[in-house]
Amino acid sequence: MSPTLQGRPIRAALMLMALCACALAFTSPASGKHKQGGCVGVRGDATVTDDCGPSGCNIGTTGSFRGTLGSGDYAGAIDLQLPDAFPNGEGGLCAPIRGQIVLGAGTPDRLTLGIDGDSCQDGAGPPPLASFTGLADWVVVDGTGTYAHARGHGTATFLEDAADQERMTLIGRIVR
Repeated sequence: MSPTLQGRPIRAALMLMALCACALAFTSPASGKHKQGGCVGVRGDATVTDDCGPSGCNIGTTGSFRGTLGSGDYAGAIDLQLPDAFPNGEGGLCAPIRGQIVLGAGTPDRLTLGIDGDSCQDGAGPPPLASFTGLADWVVVDGTGTYAHARGHGTATFLEDAADQERMTLIGRIVR
């Protein structure tokens, strides 16, 4: 039998507390009004292109997203900094990544996120034939239309397969 809190399973109570905390985080104590926004959960699927040289790679992504911010197209421009590469512990490499992702690309409602983290080759072998996993922090750097005054931050994951198809997940918080 699972532990309980006032007759309710603890897991259910913790989930309820987390949802309430997210809702309360976006309430203005001075006005008592709710701000638009809250917890972010976005998934995306994209095609990756890269232009690599000795100093690094310029990585471009174009795809579509869906989630708590709606759905639409997105585009990214990420720099993979090869001079700062380090071993992944499996015979491959990791390197820092920095750049931007634009949700709502090509529309008046765009949200630009700054990305800063690392991308690691999965395993060993020639990088052009490998898959990669990226983990980064994101922060809102600009917004237009619906996102004109947005601010927020969170975590991003990027899973790129050997065929240059990427799955992106963004979690965090945004206030508009």
